Amino acid sequence: MAALPKCVLLQLLLLALSFHALDAQTQAPNISLGSTLLAGKNSYWLSPSGDFAFGFYNLTGDLFLAGVWFHKIPQKTLVWSANRDQPVRIGSTIELTLGGILVIRDPQGTDDFWIYNGTSADSASMQDDGNFVLRNSGSTVVWQSFSSPTDTILPGQTLKKDQKLISNFNGTTNYSTGRFELLMQYDGNLLLNDEYADPAYWYSATQTPNSSLVFNKSSMLLYVFNNTGIALLLTDDAILPRPLGDYYHRATIDDGGNFAQYTFWKGNGSGVGAGQWSMVWGAIEDPCTTNAICGEYGYCVLDENKKASCHCLQGYSQIDPNNPFKGCYPDFVPQSCQEYASGANFEIVRMNDADFPNNGFADLARINNSDADSCEKAVSEDCFCMAAVLEFGMCRKKRMPLLNGRQGIPSSSGRLAFIKVPLSNRTISSDVHGKKEHHYRALGAGLITTSILAFLFAALTIYYYHVSQKLRSMKISPNVMVNGSAVTQGLVH
Repeated sequence: MAALPKCVLLQLLLLALSFHALDAQTQAPNISLGSTLLAGKNSYWLSPSGDFAFGFYNLTGDLFLAGVWFHKIPQKTLVWSANRDQPVRIGSTIELTLGGILVIRDPQGTDDFWIYNGTSADSASMQDDGNFVLRNSGSTVVWQSFSSPTDTILPGQTLKKDQKLISNFNGTTNYSTGRFELLMQYDGNLLLNDEYADPAYWYSATQTPNSSLVFNKSSMLLYVFNNTGIALLLTDDAILPRPLGDYYHRATIDDGGNFAQYTFWKGNGSGVGAGQWSMVWGAIEDPCTTNAICGEYGYCVLDENKKASCHCLQGYSQIDPNNPFKGCYPDFVPQSCQEYASGANFEIVRMNDADFPNNGFADLARINNSDADSCEKAVSEDCFCMAAVLEFGMCRKKRMPLLNGRQGIPSSSGRLAFIKVPLSNRTISSDVHGKKEHHYRALGAGLITTSILAFLFAALTIYYYHVSQKLRSMKISPNVMVNGSAVTQGLVH
């Protein structure tokens, strides 16, 4: 092969250097104004070590979130997102404008999403601790992702008063806002609760104002800290793997409502714990005890991996088969006390080692000195009662809707649940088409009724309008002629 001319070699060398500089720019400490990322082009800005990336995180197909993730591990675990409830499509951009604004733009340029809308940012950087920051010309941080967490905190990050973490809707398939939250309450109490607004199902009992949840960067310990020091140590130093620097660390509230700390070994190989996140501490030991984890009319059992598995009560079906945590709906028409008086249209189903605790709310009724037969009879004879739990001689009638269902776990051991289930002659089709048809018939009937009422109202309005007009004309002329004589009109006073 003939040797290339020196001028061509020089041009190739300069071109290679330019490509190297372009690649290195993604890992530069400072990202300059005017920089842009494009969705669908594997476009992101790396931290100096390459441990974290900020950019477009691909969900499924052509949907993307603007966020921060662990970049060196196969899972590319997302730890923060700016637009978790508003994914964008291929062709969207993230732009740090010349005016210092950080914005997500859609391909049409008609629906911008402002991440930072200030005017003082002069540069940006993806830091090695997982914090994406904007700084002014004096290098002071004016905005940071650590100040607006989603479902995760990282070492060096603090959850301050009234800040919260909110779970994803469905694991790693739907990152939108979920049901559960970890709240650093204003009074210093760290709480886990859910959208059903029940009392917190876990709390730290650290009621000192101005407390914070701290994820210590050097020790990797989680603790509640107040003005005087550590109020509560959540994780124990003894449970953390060594050396600490050989592992990635995060603490996340998951879609099952548990807040837990995880580690990921940075090394290669296939040893124990390699290639996956391992939980080293969790606030909830039994995931089935999380408030309403299986939604309305669902109940929770532990699967072979000791994880929550949701099922529907007999006579109920899943609202969303792809997400059992959303709960269940009845396959039957609501109960009529008159129709159920004879007891011939339903049966009582028993569930061993099952419970439906109300978590602080009163039961419908409590009957002492009960046994299985008397408790079942109490449910059968009460048309307003759909379920009860026999608990050590006390029959607890439950309020609707049924929540917090669980079976086969330590807290439900020895309890017996009774569920009233209508028989098939009262059952309606669970087919979606049937539900829509039933809905449309009801809607059509409602529209017809509304139209008739509207017509009658209009007719009455016209009638009374003409009557009032006639009366008004009579009031204007107080004297009328009767047989040629003027008399006073009785309607005028």
